[in-house]
Amino acid sequence: MTFPLAGLLRVRGAQERVAAEHLSRASAERVQAESAEQTAITSLADISAQIDDPRALMAMAAARAAGRSTLSDLQALVEMRRSAESEARSAHIEARRDLKGLERLETTHRVETAKAELAAEQNALDEIAVVRTSRREGSAA
Repeated sequence: MTFPLAGLLRVRGAQERVAAEHLSRASAERVQAESAEQTAITSLADISAQIDDPRALMAMAAARAAGRSTLSDLQALVEMRRSAESEARSAHIEARRDLKGLERLETTHRVETAKAELAAEQNALDEIAVVRTSRREGSAA
């Protein structure tokens, strides 16, 4: 006997794979955003503090202001990516839980089906043995 929820099991498996793909993509995007953030921090730290003339001072101030603005944007992006990754992780865990529940039901169904088949086979063998015993007793009398 086939598992009556086999179609749902296939759908849940597909949903789990999609959720795993989304989690993988979200993790990669988070890592990429954190890398960009670190690059911006390094770039800001590398801006020279030595000032030779007023134009250099103005250029350095502008560069630092732009760098801090970019860093602020990158930090917001990192937080968004972390949040998206957390949501994707939760969705994957839920999809995995749904899939595992159905897999346990399928395993239980298979075990019960095998037990029922073995019991039916044993009953048939017992009946054959009873019929043979009855025939032998009937022919011996």
